[in-house]
Formats: sequence, structure tokens, C-alpha cells
Amino acid sequence: MSKIWRVLAVVALWSSWTLPVSADELSGTWAGPWYRGMTSGTMTLQIQSDGTGVVQFTNLDGFGTKAVALFKTDKGDRRLSFSASGEGAAVFVASTQLTGDGEVLDGKGEYDGFPIKFKLKRR
Repeated sequence: MSKIWRVLAVVALWSSWTLPVSADELSGTWAGPWYRGMTSGTMTLQIQSDGTGVVQFTNLDGFGTKAVALFKTDKGDRRLSFSASGEGAAVFVASTQLTGDGEVLDGKGEYDGFPIKFKLKRR
């Protein structure tokens, strides 16, 4: 009976284990859809190894379509938080989390008082 518990413990530990992320794992170009209520568009996020980068949106009212620099970046293990100012007065504030095998960047943010969700894949 104790052998079964050891096997179950090993399986549980193995299934919850994730590989460590190197400092450059978040670096690169990420793109995918964003959603705000019934509105959506695409988002492209370019991240450098030091956490700097740019973000660009399509169809996000008031933000504009040009790539803008990130500021107030906070890069941690498998995550990045940042802000960005587009053409309007509002500031886009977001946090992202690298999921699973490191190929999807899942994020939540807020722009002009409305929540925004996005899922970006590495290009």
C-alpha cells in the first residue's frame, strides 16, 4: 500500500513540475487576439531580454495603430507586467503569464476603464 502512495506522490509532483524559464524566454515577438466585451482585434507585443519593448493594437478605440514603447515594466519568473500610452489619454496597463510549454503568453489588462484579455503566441 505504501508503494502505491509513493508512486502517486511521484506522479503528482511530476505533473505539477514546470521547467524553469530563462531570462530570454519571454523575449521575442508575440501576437494574437485581444478581447474587450464585444470588441476585439489583434495585439503584437515585442519584448527584449531586458524587459523593454513595444506593443501594437488593431481596432482598440483611442489607442491608435502605431507601435508604442512599454514603460513601468516588471519582469519576473514566467511573467511580465507593463504599461503603454497610445494616442489617447488613457494608459493600457497589463500583466502577462507564460503558460504551459512556454508558447502562449496569457494576459489581462485594462484600458480606458475596461478590462481586456489577450492570448499571444510566439511568432
